[in-house]
Formats: sequence, structure tokens, C-alpha cells
Amino acid sequence: MPALSVIIPVYNTKIEYLSNCLDSIANSSLIDMEVIVVDDGSTIDYKELKEKYKNFTFYKIKNQGTLKARLFGLSKASGDYIYFIDSDDAISFDYLEAMLLKAKETGSDIVFNDWAFWTWRTKYVCANDSTINSDFCLSKEDVLYKYFSKYGTEHSYYVIWNKIFKREILLFVKEKIEELNLPKTVFAEDVLISFFAFTKANKISNTHLGYYFYRIHNEQQIYVSNASKLLNQILSMSKVFNYMENYLKEINRFDEVRELFFKWKKIMSSSNYEVAKNSKYFNLIDTIKSAYGVEKLTKLPMEAQRPYAKHQLLPLNIDVIESKLKEIFLSTRKIKIYADKNSFALDQLSKMKQLFNKEFEIVLEKKQATIIMPKEVYPIKLRFLHNYFVYSLGIVLFPKGSKIRKFLKSRF
Repeated sequence: MPALSVIIPVYNTKIEYLSNCLDSIANSSLIDMEVIVVDDGSTIDYKELKEKYKNFTFYKIKNQGTLKARLFGLSKASGDYIYFIDSDDAISFDYLEAMLLKAKETGSDIVFNDWAFWTWRTKYVCANDSTINSDFCLSKEDVLYKYFSKYGTEHSYYVIWNKIFKREILLFVKEKIEELNLPKTVFAEDVLISFFAFTKANKISNTHLGYYFYRIHNEQQIYVSNASKLLNQILSMSKVFNYMENYLKEINRFDEVRELFFKWKKIMSSSNYEVAKNSKYFNLIDTIKSAYGVEKLTKLPMEAQRPYAKHQLLPLNIDVIESKLKEIFLSTRKIKIYADKNSFALDQLSKMKQLFNKEFEIVLEKKQATIIMPKEVYPIKLRFLHNYFVYSLGIVLFPKGSKIRKFLKSRF
């Protein structure tokens, strides 16, 4: 029985993206794992990738949607812990093992790790994310409150790609979801999976080593390209809220999070309202009110826009740094590492030394440095757009959907 099962649902993912994803897993420091790829009825032929990754298990099923593909993968998994990764994303080589070590050290049912947005131009960490800039190890009585504590404003709590889950927890989740008999076109399945998992978990914790790289592109399922897609998101998310409320009442825990729950619903209605208004889908406004049970729709509050406003750019030579870190990890002897005085490299090295108990010496010598962060290669325009003040000002001056805001985002 492997320590970890990695499950990858795939539906018409570009071969380039899926290849990046599989490469990152194949290059992982973790050896004791199985990899399950579930092709959810794609029309793209992944024959070459199947031949390349012969030690991965590939399944092809009838198209049923991402949620059903994930649950199918779970039914085939045998690992003590389970990890889901989206097929257009990637992970750094130490990402999985860091979470698994933390799970064993703390006895946690769920372990978080850090992540970064990945655009065509650069990769950047959302430094304001509370799970990235803090440490926690919480027992059962505090877990549910933690899940609702940011009332949907931070990805880290309700997405599932930045966490590993104990297998028994997800088997419970699978059982609860199958009882709901959900349609194929469900949206916010991450919310539903993570919600049930948090209600069951006895302990959760987080670690900070490596990154999950969340690729931003126009073909993502969450990307709203028409009114029909927005309508599906509104109706699906409102149903998810109903499922959560009903289950919390069933287990007598709704009062613990009542205020946060309704705040999340309010913020979700405001978010959908802004998208509908800026895209001129005015016919959906009454639907939003009805779906979320609100009398008046308001502008999205600043507190819901700020969590990811502060960006920390990752070095453009991150692949070189990653390669060097892997060399350190695989070394069987004590070695010297020459690095310049840059926070990213030293931070990653110190975390690795602490977590994996590796023997190496860090020498700060710029002339011989093999691990560097060449800040000067960043275009001035890019650094300007990632500036916290500029970003905050842009949120105030240019509403979602405006041409200027779209232009600014396209520069990232």
C-alpha cells in the first residue's frame, strides 16, 4: 500500500499542460506513491503521454464531469493519503513529501501547503494568504471554524489541490456526495469536497515547502465566458450552500459558524452580481437574489478583494533553483551550497534543512553563487503592476470587466 495516491482528472487538457503536470509529479522527491490519471471522456488522444509514463495508471471513463472523475479515481486509490492535482497545473519536487511528513509528524487528517499563481509571464505567491503567512495545527473543535473563517475570500481553505487528505476522510466525503446524487454540471465541487472533509477531520495542519503552481488561462472551467456559464455557477454554488447548511444542522454544528456562513453567501452574491453587471447579464440579477436569499445586491467589499493583492514575485530562474534544491535533497553526503543573499533561496534551503534533516552548509558568496534571484531581469512594467499600492488603486479605479483592468491583468 503506497503512502500517497495522486489523482489527476483530465478532460481535453492541452497536451503541453498535462505533460508539465505529469513531469512535475514524476520528478517528485516522494517515491512511495501511486499516480492515477482519469480521462473523463476526452476527445484528445494522450497515447504518447501514456507511453512516456508507463508507471502511472491511466483510466478512460464516460464523460461525467470533474467531480465524478475525482471520485472514480478515489475508488481506485489505495494510498494512506490522497492528493488531487488539476491537469493543467504543476508542483515543485518537494511539495508532496513535505505534506506527507507533516501529516505523519502531527497525525493530521488534512495538511495544507503553499501555492502560487502561474501566468504566461511569471509566477507569484499571494503573500497575504493567511495559510501561507502563518502556521497552524488545529484539533477537531477548531477545524470547522477554520474552514469558514475567511468566508470564501481565500482559495486556500476550500480548494483541494493544496492539500493531502487521509484516505478514510475522503471515503466519508465520497459517501456523503453520492447520497446527494449530484448532476454532471456541478460547479464548486472543491467547496463541497473540502467542506465534508473538514466536518470529519480530527486534526489539520500546514507546512511551507515548495509550491503548487496554479496556471491562469482562458480555458479554465471557472472562467466565465457567457451568461449560461455564469448561471450554472450561481445555481450550483447556491445548491452547495444549501447542502452545507442542511448537513451542519443535521450534525448540530450550524450555530458555530452561522454568522460566517451567511457572510460567505453575501460575498458570493456580490461577486456574481459584479460579474453579471460588468458583463451586462442584467437578466441574471433577480436569479442571484433568489439563489442566495438576499434582498439587495451590493458591491463586493474591499475585504473580499484584498487577500491576494500583495504579490511576491518568484524568480524567473525558479527551475534552476528547483534543480539545485533537488540535487541537495538527493545528495548522500554533506555538501556546500553557494547562494547570494536572497530571501527566496535561503528560505527554501532553511525549510528543506529543517523538514528533511539534510546535511549541507550554506555559504553566502555572491561570486560563486549557483542559487540566485536575478531581480534585474524583471521588466519594470511587470514590477510596477505587481506593486501593492498600484494594484489596490487599480481595484478602486477600475471595476471588474473594465477594459483598463483587463489590459492590466493581461500584462501579468
